[in-house]
Amino acid sequence: MKRVGPEPLEDDFTVDLFIERLMQRQNSPIKAVLLDQSVLAGVGNIYADEALFAAKIHPSTPVKKVGRTKLVALYSDLRRILNLAIDSGGSTDRNYVNAEGKKGSYLTFAQVFRKTGQPCPRCGAEIVKIRVAGRGTHICPRCQKPPKQA
Repeated sequence: MKRVGPEPLEDDFTVDLFIERLMQRQNSPIKAVLLDQSVLAGVGNIYADEALFAAKIHPSTPVKKVGRTKLVALYSDLRRILNLAIDSGGSTDRNYVNAEGKKGSYLTFAQVFRKTGQPCPRCGAEIVKIRVAGRGTHICPRCQKPPKQA
């Protein structure tokens, strides 16, 4: 069985550890690395899209092409979004409810996930859905510029 990476909300999960873990797959698209449970535990598709949007990083950008300043922002945004998700009971999909019979309400806070065709809350451009790492990925094409080709 593959080893599971560190949990991003642990007290000892520092920004330096975050960057070190991401750099293990520095040639891969950053979204693929965020979703890799052997790199980081518990980051799903919804939270990866939301954190990358918050940090203004295009999900197909190779990790090594994301500057340290943006990686530091991504670290903070990911932790903020995961904490908000926990506080709001997660993101309910279809008929799921928690042990108390409550649905998660995180999706009411989502900025881009499942917002295809709606205006970006930051710049007004239309949110689009693309595929990155085999997953549906929601982005703002104006706020999240694709990586420059070499």
